[in-house]
Formats: sequence, structure tokens, C-alpha cells
Amino acid sequence: MKPFATHLRATLQTTLLMILLLASHTQAQELIANVDRETIGLNDTLTLTVRQTGRTLTGGPDFDGLRRDFDILSNQRSHQMRIVNGDMEGWTEWRLMLAPKRAGTLNIPAFEFGGSQSEPITVTVQERQQQPDSEGRDIFVETELNKERVHVQEQVLFTVRLYSRVNLDGAEIQPLELNDAVIKAVNEENYISQIDGRQHIVLETTFALFPQRSGTLEIPSLVYELAVSRGQRDFWGRSSRQRVRTDALTVTVDPTPDQYTGNTWLPARNLQLSEHWGTDPDSLRQGEPVTRRITIQADGLTAAQLPALTLEETPGLTLYPDRPQTEEQVNASGVQSTSTLTLAMVPNQSGRLEIPAVTLTWWDTEADQMRTAELPASTVNVTAIPGAAPASEVTPSRERENGEDATAPRPAASGPAPLVTVVLGIATALLSALSLWLAFLVWRLKTDLAAREAQARGERDRARAARGRAWQGVKRAAKADDLHALRRALLDWGTAIWPDVPPRGLTDLAERLDDDVARVRLQELDAILFKGEPDSSFDTTALLQALNQSRAGHRSRRTDTGGLKPLYPYS
Repeated sequence: MKPFATHLRATLQTTLLMILLLASHTQAQELIANVDRETIGLNDTLTLTVRQTGRTLTGGPDFDGLRRDFDILSNQRSHQMRIVNGDMEGWTEWRLMLAPKRAGTLNIPAFEFGGSQSEPITVTVQERQQQPDSEGRDIFVETELNKERVHVQEQVLFTVRLYSRVNLDGAEIQPLELNDAVIKAVNEENYISQIDGRQHIVLETTFALFPQRSGTLEIPSLVYELAVSRGQRDFWGRSSRQRVRTDALTVTVDPTPDQYTGNTWLPARNLQLSEHWGTDPDSLRQGEPVTRRITIQADGLTAAQLPALTLEETPGLTLYPDRPQTEEQVNASGVQSTSTLTLAMVPNQSGRLEIPAVTLTWWDTEADQMRTAELPASTVNVTAIPGAAPASEVTPSRERENGEDATAPRPAASGPAPLVTVVLGIATALLSALSLWLAFLVWRLKTDLAAREAQARGERDRARAARGRAWQGVKRAAKADDLHALRRALLDWGTAIWPDVPPRGLTDLAERLDDDVARVRLQELDAILFKGEPDSSFDTTALLQALNQSRAGHRSRRTDTGGLKPLYPYS
């Protein structure tokens, strides 16, 4: 019987494990759709990515609904799987290149597959008023400013577009440097545009500039370093090199307007204040802390520009403010920032308490006028601690009813104090002790949070430094043309990026990169080393340029940058 029981137990454990695995896969089933751009020109294309997570299914979503507003130029399917900390993740992706059929607001419908449904997407297609002047050139650039006149510290968007009707093995723009402005790279994307009946690769880079001084902001000419693939290579097997240069531009920067009366200069497209209470403000209890979060949301300001809010003292409330937490996001529209102030508030008296209004003055750059964001004054209701009510007294009328003279002198009280007085004293002592204990807890919580934040910041800094050192090793090995050393340096670089699941080889590293050109270069290097031809003329410079583009995409946290796809893949 013993072997049978052991066998039965093993069978039950295996069955239970399979059920749990199937349940985890079922929970992870999801269908997600996104596009690389939500605003395009009528002659441009966009890439739609649809990802199905969970167990692999046959077939795919029905994309026929797209044909109402778009032409489907290509549809590629891929499947990937990885193991992170013992958990297996798998997904299937469909990447479709779409061309709009008309200008206006077009809808990408929701897709259904495997019991899951994606969210619909709205795309704005603009009628291009004027096509760039190519003058018959294969490669040319154009620049654009969204404003030519701004106030000091106001955001201005500077966009550079590189057009090419020939395949490129690499393209790298000169870093933008300005002495009198803060610069943030907010968007980088590749797409295809139709110009004069011919397809052009477009590399678009957008910078948000924040002039720090009034006067004239000079934007210098920038240089694009290109590796052009024309079907022919030089003696060393490398692509031909070419440089193109943008025109220099100027922006007029006005000082702060005289009519602005705010304490901090805040030029923004939009600014709002919002709040969140951890407990219903109408049901607070005396002595019990409550959390209040006040958030500043600004469009067109960096996180460093957002001020620290100053709150008025509230009688009956003790405030324990934490350090504001800031966050910054970037996209093609520029910089959006938030600053959240968290307060622990302890009511120390009961009744109705008045919370003062919170106001913040800012400058509307769209309407060119001063505005005020406000959280209006409010009232909170605080319930007293049971037993803390004031003691009742004997009234003169009651004394007269008992035949006593209210004006007659009373003998000094002797004997024990009334019971309510004793209870009040005990309650007061307990409340004081509770307040001290809560203050200690708040201080301890703030200290722990600060320590954890410092630890997390240190870990991020160490990881960033490790990635930087590994990348320098890649550059040194590439410069020395030592392909074996280059392979080791590339794997060290991959380990620095994915320390939990380091790449097992160059092919594995290539599959994790978003840039198609970088993947091809890594696979080419892996094939050369596999064949034992380390002295082969491999273009390490082109590999570095492709990896640089992939690193730029990784830094901007884009989930699907796409590679630099060739116009004529078989040429």
C-alpha cells in the first residue's frame, strides 16, 4: 500500500501544480493595443502594436475593422518568452504599419481575441499644409519651433526632422548645447512619409527648451552624422559617410510680465491643484491622525520649477508635512510634472474645524494672462473621544430647589474628588500620551521612508554607474577591433541592464533590443565569431551607432520604439 499511496500523492501534487499554472496563465491573459504616435500627417504612417499575453493561442485578432480608415501596409507576427525570478512570461505581438486614408480624427477599434478585448485608440491625422522642400535631394533636414516668442522659463518645443529616401545603416545627431536654457529631449520617433510620390524615412527628435534669461536665445546649427547604404561599401566593407546640417534659429525671450503678482514665476499651458483625504473629512476623530495629499499638476513646467506649498496654520489641527514627491513625464507635447505634498494631520480638539483655502498663482502661456489655481476653504467634523466631555455643574436653580442659598459661602470640599473629575484627568493623560506616541510614529515613519528612498536612490545610482562602465568597455573593445573582447563587453553590458536575467549570448541580447538595425548587427557579429573568423572586416562603428539608438530608446522608456526599418529591404 505504501508505494500506491506515494504514487497517488505524487499524482495529486502534479495535478494541483498544473491547475495552478493554468490558473496563473488565465489570470495573465490580456490584449493590449498601442500606437507609436497619436498625431500624424496625412502622408505619414504609424505603427500599431497589439500584444496578447498569457498562453499562446492559434489565429489572431480580426484587423478588418481598420480598413475603414487605414490602409494596412504590413502585418508581422512574433512570439517571445522569458523567465524572470522563476516566473515564465510569454506574449505574442502583431505589428501593423498603417497609412491613413483621410485627415481628421480616426478611430482604431477595439480588438477581441482569446476572450480578451483591447481598448480603442483615437488618432489625429493632420492635413499637411506644406511639404518640406527636398529640392530633389536624397537626404535633407528641417527644423520647427512651436513658438518664436516666449517668456523667460517658458517651454518652447524645438523639433528636428531628418528625411531620407535611401536606406541608412545609422544616424546620430550632434548633442544640443545651450548656455542660457534648460534642455530636455522629450520625444524621438521614426516613421515613413510620402513626399513628391516617394517614400522617405523620417527621424524626428523633439527638445523642450526653457530659456533662463530674457533677450534672444540662439539655437545653433546641428549636424547629423549618417551611415548611408546605397548597395555599395568601401574597401573595408563599411557604409559611406555623410553629414547634413540644420539651420540656426533664434527665439525672442520676454521677461516676467509686470502684472504678475505671484510669489513664484510659473509659466505653464495648464496648472491644477487637487487633493485626496485618506479618511472622510466629515468623520474625523479627536487624536487620530488623517492623511491629506495635495498635488500640483502642471503642463509645460519641469519638476524643478514647481514650488513647495505653504499652508496656513489651522487652529485645532497639528500638521506633520512630509517632503514633496515630484514626478516628471515627457512626450511629443513637452514636459508634464507633478508635485505631491503629503501631510499627517492630528485633530486635537473636537467640533467643526475650518481648513483654509490653498491658492497658487500661475501664468497661462496660451491665453497670455495670470490665473490662480485654488482648493477652496472647507470644514471638517471632528468627533470627541468618549468620556472627554466637560463635567456637569449644579445650577443655581437646582440649589434653590434644595433650599440652599446660592450666594452663601460654601465649605471647602473634603473627601475624594468627584468621579467625573478623575475620569477627565485620566482621559487627558491618556490623550497626551497618545499624541506623543503618534508624533513619534510619524517621525519614525518619515525617517524610515527617507532611509528607504536614500537606499533606492543609491541602488539606482550604482546600477546606472555599472551600465555606464559596461558601455565604456563596449566602446573600448569596438575601437580596438577585438571582436572576442567586444563579445565579452557586450554580454557584460547586457548583464548590467538585465542583472536578474542576463543574456546567455549575443543572439539572446539581440532579441531584447528594440532596434532592428542593432539586432541585425549583433547577429552578424555572432555569426562571424561562430564561424571562427575574428579577423573578418566587421563594421564596429555601425554597431555602436545602432546600439546608441537602442540606448536612447531605452532611456526615454518607450515600450515600442521600433527599429530603423529600411524602405527597400532587398536592395
